[in-house]
Amino acid sequence: MTTQPFLPLLIATLFGLTACKKTDPGTTPAPTTPSVDVTINATKTHQTIVGFGGFGAQNVYWSGGPFTSPRFVRDIVEDLGCTIIRDELPTSFEIQNDNADPNVTDLNAYNLTRAVPGHHAPFADRVPHLKAMREAGVQTFITSVWSPAPWMKWNNRIDNGTPNNSAPGYNANPTTASNQLKVSNYEEFAEMCVAYCRIFKRDVGIDLYALSIQNEPRFSQFYQSCVYDGPALRDLLIVVGRRFKKENITTKLFAPEDVGWFDGVKGMTLPMLENAEARSYLSIVATHGYALDGVLPASTDATTWQTMYSWGQPYNLPMWMTETSGHKNNHAGAIDLAKAMYTALRFGNVSAWVFWTLSEEQLSEYSLLSSNGIKSKRYHVSKQYFRYVRPGAVRVEAATTDADLLPLAFVNGGLSTLVITNIGTTDKAIRVKGNGTATQYKVYQTTASDNCVEKSPVKAGDSVTIPARSVLTLVGGN
Repeated sequence: MTTQPFLPLLIATLFGLTACKKTDPGTTPAPTTPSVDVTINATKTHQTIVGFGGFGAQNVYWSGGPFTSPRFVRDIVEDLGCTIIRDELPTSFEIQNDNADPNVTDLNAYNLTRAVPGHHAPFADRVPHLKAMREAGVQTFITSVWSPAPWMKWNNRIDNGTPNNSAPGYNANPTTASNQLKVSNYEEFAEMCVAYCRIFKRDVGIDLYALSIQNEPRFSQFYQSCVYDGPALRDLLIVVGRRFKKENITTKLFAPEDVGWFDGVKGMTLPMLENAEARSYLSIVATHGYALDGVLPASTDATTWQTMYSWGQPYNLPMWMTETSGHKNNHAGAIDLAKAMYTALRFGNVSAWVFWTLSEEQLSEYSLLSSNGIKSKRYHVSKQYFRYVRPGAVRVEAATTDADLLPLAFVNGGLSTLVITNIGTTDKAIRVKGNGTATQYKVYQTTASDNCVEKSPVKAGDSVTIPARSVLTLVGGN
């Protein structure tokens, strides 16, 4: 789901970042219930984490800004610990064809500064935000195409031309009403992607890490969108991949960014994986964390996550979750988000988790904070992961017999981190054991009343209490 203006409910160091608030060491009560073991097995490894992050800037790009400020950068990078920034390729970027030859790219002909009515902020308006994030330490920038430029499409629009949203079948015989990219413009589209990557590197000062050739390709929306089926997306991937290879563009390609509904993702993904050339250009299998309707959030069940991950696994293709939101803007919604993160990381082996909107003018279930710095409970639950599970961390096996406890363990060099969500209605006492434990852990927790508060440290083998409906992060060194 990609929300728009006036779109209502439809839709530290590595750990040395600014410290969380610390409470009096004597305020943590001793456990009064028998301890439950959480067992770590560091010899059984899973995915390597690329990072955690979100889309956008201080305010959304269909607003008047502001898009960045020193306070916002500190919140996102130093406090939250964001390591991935997702953007959109502006639909005004090539509002007119740079020239008549897709094999000759004139970077001076692309629109970087002119605001075009009906389109989001031009690229130059985003550069200060992107550069500030890079200078603050973010190294992973990704971009999704929401719609090709109007002139590339059958309907000559960036949207579907109606006030409604739909998921129509791909039209093999398109008309002037079809919200689809013209096959004759696939090469022009690839040229646009090359130009964007080159200008991004030139103006932001870092290579774009990865590019999605279409956001949610099954959906035709009243906002920026474009419809494909699996074979059409595969064919476009081949054209873009060939051009990237020819031009020595190192930016990775990820797809299909469909919603996390099994049949939809399967139909968009398998044609790319079953074609050897298309597969050679695909670096990441990506999905969105929404339900079938593309609006409501979904903690996709374990079996579905496992199956989606298995499609790319034989080819060593990682899985990413590149957009989700809609969890209620209260503590219950924050715990639902924590459960969704656990399910995707544990069963989908996702190596990147990207929330929908980092910030918007008014805090809502679609953003983690507001543009004036009000932080949601979902912000603090996200921080339990974002800030302490850093790029390069490897998830290792973690297990417990208590079904209310959802543990995930990570190792990163000499650092070990354990994130546990207690979805139950009673406090739990745990002991961490196994061959991947640290000698001592710093403890951070988010509850209905605490926001990533640092508690008293615990030694290996000591009991620690996880309050009901909370997230606990244990950070230790070896």
